Amino acid sequence: MKKAVIIGAGFAGCIYGMMLKEKGWHVTVVEKDGVIGGGVRTFFHGGHPYTFGPRHFLSPFPETYEFIKKYLEMRDLHKINYTYMERDQRFYTYPIHDDDIDDQPEGKRIRKELSELSDESEATNFEEFWKGRVGPTLYEKFVKHYNKKAWMLDSNNELDLGYEGTVKKIPLETGDRTEFKGWANAYPVALDGYNSFLEGCLEGCDVRLNSTIEAFDVDRKGVRVNGEWVEGDMLISSVSPDILFDNHFGPLRYVGREFHKFVLPIERVFPKDVYFLYYPNANEQHTRIVEYKTLTGYDSPHTLLGMEVPSMKNRLYPMMIKSEVERAQKYLAMLPDDVYSVGRMGIYKYVDMDDIILDGMKFRDDII
Repeated sequence: MKKAVIIGAGFAGCIYGMMLKEKGWHVTVVEKDGVIGGGVRTFFHGGHPYTFGPRHFLSPFPETYEFIKKYLEMRDLHKINYTYMERDQRFYTYPIHDDDIDDQPEGKRIRKELSELSDESEATNFEEFWKGRVGPTLYEKFVKHYNKKAWMLDSNNELDLGYEGTVKKIPLETGDRTEFKGWANAYPVALDGYNSFLEGCLEGCDVRLNSTIEAFDVDRKGVRVNGEWVEGDMLISSVSPDILFDNHFGPLRYVGREFHKFVLPIERVFPKDVYFLYYPNANEQHTRIVEYKTLTGYDSPHTLLGMEVPSMKNRLYPMMIKSEVERAQKYLAMLPDDVYSVGRMGIYKYVDMDDIILDGMKFRDDII
C-alpha cells in the first residue's frame, strides 16, 4: 500500500486526506493543534457554536456545493451585509447598493462621478482598480480605509497583483440586497457545523494531533516529530512554503486576525437577514462583527457576537503583492516530484473552501 504524509489537518488537509484514502492510500496526518479542521472547525462558548471567523459555504461552482451536500445537510442563507459609516451616523448595504446613493450626504457628487466613469480604464494597483469601478468618493468611503485596515497597509497601492490591467466599470447593486446573487450561499444545519464532515474525511487515517514538526525534508517526503521521521511515497503540505525551506528566500508576508467573542443578554442584535456588519472607518481597529446564531440557527435567549481585529500575531491571509507572490513561486518551484503544497497558505493564494474542493477533486482524478 502506498503511503502519504499530510502536514496540517485544516480544511485542505482533510480534503486531500479524504481523496487519498478513497484511492486506497495509507495516510498519516501531522497536526500541531489538538483538533482537526483549522479555521473551519466549530467550537462552543456558553453553548453557542462559533468558528474563528464566519465559515458560510459560498461558491459560484455548483459541483462544489453538490459535493458538500453529499456529506452535510445545508441551509441556504438569504444574507445581507451592512456597513457602518461613522461620519454619516448610519448603516448602508454592502456591497454598495444603488438605492443608498441618494441617501448619502455626497449623493449628487457620487452620481456625477459614476456618470463620468469610463467604461474601461487602466489600473496598476488596488486603489486605481476600485476608483475605476466606483469613483473616488465611494472608494474613499467604503473601500479605502477598510482595505488598509484589513491588510495592515500604509497604502492600498502596495496591492499590485490581480488589480493591474483593464478595469471595467461595474453597475452598483440594485433590487434584492442579498449578497452574491446566483452563488451557493449556505451553512450546515448541524450545530457543530462542518465537524462531522471533517472527522469523516480523516476516518481511518493515522492522525497525530498535538505534534510539533521539528524538521522538514521534502526530498525524503517526510517530517521529524518527537525525534521520529514520518515518511511516505507522497508528501502534501498545507503550511506556508517558506516554512518547508527554512525561509531560504526570506519569509512570506501575511496578515492575521485576533478574534474576540461576546455573549449578550438579548435574543438577537442584528436585523433579520443581516449576518455581518463591516466597519470601514479609519478610527476603528475592528473590521467586522458577526452574529453567529444567524449562521448556525442556535436557539438561545442570548446571542454570541464575534469581532475581528487585524493582527500580525498569526498568518492567515497571503498578501496580493507581486513581489511576495513571486517569492512564493520560487519556493513552489523547489518542490520535488510527489510533493504538493495545497490550501490557502500552501499555494499562497486567497482561496476558500470551494476552491480547495475543486483542487482536491482534480488532484484525485489527475494525480493519484
